[in-house]
Amino acid sequence: MGTAWRVPLAITGRLLFVAVVSCYLLGRIFAGAATPVETVVYGATAAFGVEFLLASWRDLWRPG
Repeated sequence: MGTAWRVPLAITGRLLFVAVVSCYLLGRIFAGAATPVETVVYGATAAFGVEFLLASWRDLWRPG
């Protein structure tokens, strides 16, 4: 049936955690619930989170 491989749980968990936190921060920014200082901090943090997700996406599909 071919070689079966599983995505390591650590990679999946890390990506899901970063995705949830990034979505939460972006939601606070777009909802207008953040002060100007929070908007800068949340925006920078979410930007790093989205960049991490884009850079790590291939690890999900790499056979391990």
